[in-house]
Amino acid sequence: MATNLALQLQVIEPDTDLNSIMIGNSRYSDDIWDLRPFIISKNLDLSKTSLRFRYISDTDMKETVKQYTYYKLGKTKPQTVRDYINAKLPMFIEYCSINGIHSFADITLEDYLNFNLWMKDEKKVVQQTGFVSCHVVEEIIRIGQIKGWNVPQFHLPKTETANQLWSTRKSMKSNKTKPIPEDVFDKILYHAVHDEKDVLTKAGIIIQSQTGLRISEALSIKEGCVKRTTDGYDYMEVTLGKTEKGESIIHKVFINGLVKNAIAELTEHTAELRKESGLKELFLCRIKSQNNKIAPYTETHWNDKKLRYFIERHDIRDNKGDLYPLTSHQFRSTFVRELIKRKVPIAMIMKQYSHVSIEMTAHYLTLQEEEVKEIYSDMILSPESKIAGLRAKEIKGKLDDLFHGKTEDEIDDVISGLAKTMSFNPLPTGVCLYDFRRGNCTDGDGCFFYNCPNYITEVQFYPILKDELDLLEKEMVRLKELGQEPAYQVQAVKYKYLKPLVESLEVQLNGKESVG
Repeated sequence: MATNLALQLQVIEPDTDLNSIMIGNSRYSDDIWDLRPFIISKNLDLSKTSLRFRYISDTDMKETVKQYTYYKLGKTKPQTVRDYINAKLPMFIEYCSINGIHSFADITLEDYLNFNLWMKDEKKVVQQTGFVSCHVVEEIIRIGQIKGWNVPQFHLPKTETANQLWSTRKSMKSNKTKPIPEDVFDKILYHAVHDEKDVLTKAGIIIQSQTGLRISEALSIKEGCVKRTTDGYDYMEVTLGKTEKGESIIHKVFINGLVKNAIAELTEHTAELRKESGLKELFLCRIKSQNNKIAPYTETHWNDKKLRYFIERHDIRDNKGDLYPLTSHQFRSTFVRELIKRKVPIAMIMKQYSHVSIEMTAHYLTLQEEEVKEIYSDMILSPESKIAGLRAKEIKGKLDDLFHGKTEDEIDDVISGLAKTMSFNPLPTGVCLYDFRRGNCTDGDGCFFYNCPNYITEVQFYPILKDELDLLEKEMVRLKELGQEPAYQVQAVKYKYLKPLVESLEVQLNGKESVG
């Protein structure tokens, strides 16, 4: 079932008329949602292109399921949502009917656990079916608690999640790649640039750390990959895969001097191997087990053969004194963090690429939106975060309640869950929490963040915001002296909202607990 990439859906507010909301060819209040307008393939019958709610007899329960369904349609492929709602969820609705449960709000932790036992003992379902059915119920509860739906408020312990109950070993945390700690990252980059003698290792680390490319993408570069734009910016061409016709997908990634020099050194180092083999790749090596055959280095042994030995050679350790367990994929999440913290000047990158958001910039650099959101969620939502904005106190209070009494692992899971359910729109100085399914929230003059309840910033952005405030003060003095009152008033409004933000961050930067 081929579908459009995204469904543009209106956000439901408390006063929204549900009959005014359309989903494809259907109204929100209908018991069948026709999704054919969202589906490219035209040879599918209605049964495969629609969502059905008639099997849910209880009105309150049906409403909660619709809320969840509508939410998922904005984020997941329609066929996946259809499988959740019309193939997996009916088993839970059947269980509730048997046990006299008429609303999600009436479900207890014991009900949730017994439902899983019932699937195992009575229904004899296979592991994957049980896991997905349990996962849907769990997700309705977790998301509903955040969204304010009519769902139970009990906490699902980590040992009682769908992952654990069905032994899938797919915990949230296991898929999460943490950025390299800053002090460790600085050591890695320093030794790679100044001390590392293995040219392949040196080049790989520098390229990954400065571009955020996957190791497979970095290893794909070929002779002559460095180019220059007409206005003087260096970039390199990277192969990101092949089309259905077998044609290579070439991507352009802007590079700095470190990368350019590393590629030049690598080019010279493997020149004889290219001449002997006729290959164009830059990451070449001799394979001893194959009679010294010359071949491109692959990602298979990169972590074990290159990164692990690099860490050992230079004795790079974490804050516990252990050798740091570096993996190549960590460079991607670290790169996002560095973009966000402006060690790579985001504003300049956005200007070069003519993009309006970090998300788009990151996408251009082959980073995924989820990876950007993950870093931002750790920055904004963590217990250690120091945030400011019109809703900062409200958000911090809710986070404190969610984190209360939880272990570090459980807090990580909460943050991951929040990142998935909240709208996160990264900005150069913070994050916008606006849900863009509502449509464009700005007027013709563009977005002014600082007086917006959807804007949240964090203490790591303080230097940028402080510089902006200082420049604004100077501009206001200049306009006052020139007698340009209308222009002065425009800047005065910005100053009115920016100054409290900067002051709040300043207080927190100095170690005081204050948000606002």
